[in-house]
Amino acid sequence: MAARPSPQTERVVNLFEHLAGEGNQGMTLAEVSRRLNVHKASCHSMLSELLRAGWLLRDPLRKTYHLGPALVRLGRVAAGRYPALVLARSAMVELSTATSAHCVAFAVDEDHSTVVDQVRSRLGGGHPMPIGTQFPHRPPYGASTVAWAEPDVRERWLAALPEDVRDRYRDAIANARQRGYAVGLHLLPDVRLQELALIVRSAEVRSTRLSQLAQELTDELIHQEEWFPTSLEADRTYEVSHIDSPILGPGSRIALMLSLVPSAEPMTGAEVTRIGMQLAAATRRLSAALAEA
Repeated sequence: MAARPSPQTERVVNLFEHLAGEGNQGMTLAEVSRRLNVHKASCHSMLSELLRAGWLLRDPLRKTYHLGPALVRLGRVAAGRYPALVLARSAMVELSTATSAHCVAFAVDEDHSTVVDQVRSRLGGGHPMPIGTQFPHRPPYGASTVAWAEPDVRERWLAALPEDVRDRYRDAIANARQRGYAVGLHLLPDVRLQELALIVRSAEVRSTRLSQLAQELTDELIHQEEWFPTSLEADRTYEVSHIDSPILGPGSRIALMLSLVPSAEPMTGAEVTRIGMQLAAATRRLSAALAEA
């Protein structure tokens, strides 16, 4: 059963997202009220509680609200769960700058990946992915991740694919692992994606139709030979969705997956290879640094 929405919680989350995006500018009560579309009186009560908790600070001269010192402690505790992320942050900024792509960091579990950080680029593609967004490793999704998973996890993932495409995915995964990075392309059926998006946005989501569309998309995507390509031709152009490479920890387990999301402009295979090699070189350095930490 789907969780019931909590407007109050959503407001707090949106407030912190806005403040994090504002840098040192902060926001006045009127700006908070306008951004959250909430009456000033309600905003004032919420902000007062957050001030008392130390999650916010208020500049007495400019009358602007800023992220508070209590969040530093919480951030340290959270960062302790992801030691690779502490090492990776500066490298993510460098990669995003060098490639003009968004750089997204994923924490990886056996059956899903979770966005834990991202560096946005003005030239990158796709939509922002909020921290905490999760992606299940349901075939064909998760191919980039299972390339570096334990052999039994990889074989279970492959076994969930139709038999007629299983060997192709096995070869593509082996090649990705050998070169140090995986590539996903844009090949989803646009019309059905648009229909799916309209249903999701609808106030009355028809779960049966939603499930049917999701299954149709999955079935078509599995059989798209170039969604997760086995190899890339240097002179051919590709519409790249993402390029992934892992930071490996003890036992060669994935400590963090870094993903570059380039612009929607077509790229040659040579360009994709160049960016992929940059990413793989960075993750190898980070893996070595993590081993020494």
